[in-house]
Amino acid sequence: MIPDIRRQYLAGIFIGFLLVLLIISAGCTGTANTTSSSSSALEKNISSITSAPQYAHASWGLIVVDPSTNQTLYEKNADEMFTPASTTKLFSTSAVLAALGPDYRITTPVYATGTLGADETLDGNLVLVAKGDPTMGGRTLPDGTIAFTNADHSESGGSLTTPDPLAGLNDLAKQVKAAGITKVSDVVIDDRLFTNYQGDYMALLSPIVINDNLVDLSVTPTTPGSAPSVVMRPETSLYKFDNRATTGPAGSVTALDAGEEAGTVILVGNIAADAGTVNTTAAVTDPAAFARSLFIGALEREGITVGAAANGDNPSAKLPAAGTYSSAKEVANLTSPPLSEDVKLTLKVSQNMHANYYVILLALSENKTSFSDGMTKEGNVLRSLGLDTSGAMLGDGAGGDRVDHVSPRTVAELLSLMSRQSYADRFKNAQPVLGVDGSTVGHCAAGNPACGHVYAKTGTYNYPDPLNGGNVLLSKGLAGYVDTKSGKQLVFAAYVNNVRLGDNVTADSVGTDLGSIAGMIYGNY
Repeated sequence: MIPDIRRQYLAGIFIGFLLVLLIISAGCTGTANTTSSSSSALEKNISSITSAPQYAHASWGLIVVDPSTNQTLYEKNADEMFTPASTTKLFSTSAVLAALGPDYRITTPVYATGTLGADETLDGNLVLVAKGDPTMGGRTLPDGTIAFTNADHSESGGSLTTPDPLAGLNDLAKQVKAAGITKVSDVVIDDRLFTNYQGDYMALLSPIVINDNLVDLSVTPTTPGSAPSVVMRPETSLYKFDNRATTGPAGSVTALDAGEEAGTVILVGNIAADAGTVNTTAAVTDPAAFARSLFIGALEREGITVGAAANGDNPSAKLPAAGTYSSAKEVANLTSPPLSEDVKLTLKVSQNMHANYYVILLALSENKTSFSDGMTKEGNVLRSLGLDTSGAMLGDGAGGDRVDHVSPRTVAELLSLMSRQSYADRFKNAQPVLGVDGSTVGHCAAGNPACGHVYAKTGTYNYPDPLNGGNVLLSKGLAGYVDTKSGKQLVFAAYVNNVRLGDNVTADSVGTDLGSIAGMIYGNY
């Protein structure tokens, strides 16, 4: 017989052991770490969203961190890997700002090669030397900032910005005229800075970029059964236009697509008679020829005669040997806005081409030219900031590569590190503001108190599901900063992967749910 006291003692040990096992088991099942009453309250509120029927087969990952103390206030599956979609841009923008600095600018020169006669005739060529400016003055506002709309023109149905996309080329042309040149033999674009690159699910990256290397088509319906009217921006003699689109009945589905093929921009699809003007774009396949044609047009508007047709190929054979411009006369130049402005554009509207362009700029900063060199540089820069990159796997700068996966904890760590940089405010203010601007403008439900207090990057990745029909939201993310009700600045990262979309479940509705979670963080701390 075991004495009662000893029996009670052993029973207590056994019960304690069971409790330890239960605690360990709970930690291993991915349940939330609720270390305080405020975290418990937050978990209860968040569960009201994450347990909804549409998320029955979805995976959630969340974390809330106080960057001033590095204390984790709340977490759920924070170390699991999630598809980040466009929150990947937080990594590329952080790296390029750290490597080049927020005030980094790019100057694009124009040289006159040959002899300028007394009659203002250049017996030679004008050469625009591309230096990797992703806007070339086409988005610059009078105050020097870069214009953006909440839905960028690079996305189907997006909006056009106010500045003339040819403003930079027009400026260069005026400078050429002021240099005393009224006639030139030809115009050449020097695009040897790096070789054009286009990866899977990626826009073409080129040393010369005009209007994001897109032709904008503003399509307006006419009479049902007839072709819609179309305005092309920018206009260029380089392309013919083939309008194969149709105006459909009022209430019909508007679906337009455009592309450039063998020197012709082709528009296909349907626009409903009551749709109003809808914008779509065609991607440019030869950026150097596109820029040359547009620059010749700008020169001719200034009264400068060019002795070559504007609609031909870029005559790269006329370029001088690389690095030999010291003997040529610089007759014009264009300086970009600061890098922080371009980063703001990229984050506000989720500009994919610009985000991937930063990877090339990182490579160029080390006198290298390949995209893979840029990704290596990005990793090195992020680690130099103090980031443990083992919680991230990235193959691009925008969020479209198959390898892209991140843990919420790594994203929060990156945001915390960026909050300690000298340009922290510029990085924070470059994020979309919930319910105010950019890609989160529509993600703030009525009554959400966090509208205007959340500075966060979105991520969206849809893909078809042929087995069941319809689409699956492979990823929806929201990560950034919350200025809480109590006055704290907190960092958060929230992801949901694998949500089946339907009539009542859309990428926007899921985005609104993430905005509501941000609102819960706002009111809870």
